[in-house]
Amino acid sequence: MNVFYKLTILVFTLSIVQACKKKELPEPSNEAPVFMVSSNVNGNDVSIAAGKDQYFMYTSHSIDALGVNVLSGTLRSEQCENCKHGFTISYRDSYYRNNLIINNISDVLKVGNYYFYNGVDTLGMNNLQGNVFNFTAYAPAGTNYSYSWNFGDGGASTLANPAHHYVEPADYNVCLTVSNPGYPSKTICNVITMDTMCRFQFNQTINQNLVSFYTTGSPSSFAWDFGDATNLQVSGQTTTNNYSQAGIYRVTLADTLSSLTCNNTFQKDLLIGNFTGSEVAAGFNYGYVQPVLPLQVDSGFRKVVVNYTASNGNKYSTYNANAFHSQINNSFAVNSASPYKNNSAGEKTYKLEGNFKAWFYNVNNANDSIYIETSKFIMGVAFP
Repeated sequence: MNVFYKLTILVFTLSIVQACKKKELPEPSNEAPVFMVSSNVNGNDVSIAAGKDQYFMYTSHSIDALGVNVLSGTLRSEQCENCKHGFTISYRDSYYRNNLIINNISDVLKVGNYYFYNGVDTLGMNNLQGNVFNFTAYAPAGTNYSYSWNFGDGGASTLANPAHHYVEPADYNVCLTVSNPGYPSKTICNVITMDTMCRFQFNQTINQNLVSFYTTGSPSSFAWDFGDATNLQVSGQTTTNNYSQAGIYRVTLADTLSSLTCNNTFQKDLLIGNFTGSEVAAGFNYGYVQPVLPLQVDSGFRKVVVNYTASNGNKYSTYNANAFHSQINNSFAVNSASPYKNNSAGEKTYKLEGNFKAWFYNVNNANDSIYIETSKFIMGVAFP
């Protein structure tokens, strides 16, 4: 009997010790998160990472109403779709329109700069694909001259008279550098705008030292600097200047009535008279070609949409049908792209690393926008 009581007391004591023992938790992981976004939202730092604070990476693939493949990745809390600070990046690949299989994903998701989707993929063909400008170098033509153009959107050319296609409606700082062996190169830059109310330039006819100027575009009041210490303000479309001696003069036309949103100067070097000095002239004019209709097949190739859910639940997106992006202030870059393991749905995925900055628009309030700039993102997307 004593043995029985002793065994009973021993079992009871062990059960009490076991009940009071704390439940062991998994060891915290010190590994760096695979997926993350480090950003600044309207001046406030917002950094989230998969595996921390209940945030996870979700990847998916879908086909939209136009038959465009949309490859998406979402970094958000597991608790709800409207939880604070959630990012979704979607890559649109309309080159494979009406095709459920993407055969060469490495050509779709690759290193480079991407445009933000601006709604040009429409069945009705109602939107415009972009703007084409024909540029003409003013610098004297000749076999010894070389030309280097920077079109302000990453495009370049070495032709004397190139044409360039701008996809996004924005202001672009176009620069032309003219070179000739034995002479210092000369560069001229002018801002080219897609806004017809802000677009203007000047042409000229030269008869020895007498130059007749005439303006093209919308401004109605002009201030001239002829480059020879002669300044003139006129309100007409034409004016003249008689240069006292031959030379190369940088002429500036300023529009004095443009609103503050316009870039209101246009410059060009003019070669006057029988100049034989040791410098070259640089200058150009441009001609506007009416926008072309969107391409039915691949107008959305390598375009992205980024969505963001704020801490108050408001949803913002880089896509807004009534707001166009200026690529000068907005950018999206992929710095690395590589295959990753399949997601929970069995779909193949890609891991992409890069950065972006852009205006985001409230999807329910067109007057509400925020500016987000990321120092780095690593996110995944899925494809079939």
